[in-house]
Amino acid sequence: MQNASPQQGNDNLYQPPVAQGQGTYVLPKSGMAVAGLVLGIIALLTSFLPIINNFAALLAVLGLIFGIVGLVGVLKGKKSGKGMAIAAVVLNAVAVVIVLATQSMYGAALDEASKALDEGVVSTEEVSVSSDGASASEDGAVADASAAAEEKYTIEGETMIQDDYSTKITGTLTNNTDKEIGYLQISYTLYDADGAQVGSAFANVNNLEAGGVWKFEAVSFESGVADYKLADVTGF
Repeated sequence: MQNASPQQGNDNLYQPPVAQGQGTYVLPKSGMAVAGLVLGIIALLTSFLPIINNFAALLAVLGLIFGIVGLVGVLKGKKSGKGMAIAAVVLNAVAVVIVLATQSMYGAALDEASKALDEGVVSTEEVSVSSDGASASEDGAVADASAAAEEKYTIEGETMIQDDYSTKITGTLTNNTDKEIGYLQISYTLYDADGAQVGSAFANVNNLEAGGVWKFEAVSFESGVADYKLADVTGF
């Protein structure tokens, strides 16, 4: 009996079947394209936000570089993922454009706000300069109103009464018109010893007949009042 040769022994060894397509080399995905796509998405989502879009611009530039490198690798046949690489380049380029546009818009808005603020300061200074003249005009208007009130009404016997909790201005008011007044209110401005206004006192009455006399008591819950002045008489 002859011994089998080594070659014949190898031929008799079991060899598994080769599946269809076995041996085909699959290119790996481009890591640069993936990284560029992720950075592009983040940069695009944050490109509209003030201040934060400065960081978005940096991400977009990095993502654009990664996308271009990944696309070059795909075109050379070293990697796969051409679609991702193109998407990364496009997203990052759009993000850069949006960042530049929004920053220009925000800068213009800040310039307008600063200009408006400067104009407001100038207007305030102009008002301050003319405040003395305005105060004089207001005093004249109050004097005219008081003169008109004196024609319709006569106020007499004004007296200030104080306690620890309130101040009262009492007196009489006569209706000099020939008509009944449905509602009448009198008000006084109150001052402290330094001449500063500390409050107001009010009194009102309904249906004061023509020629009628009203004994009023204008009340304020202010103490420490040193002086008072008639502010207004309103009737209708």
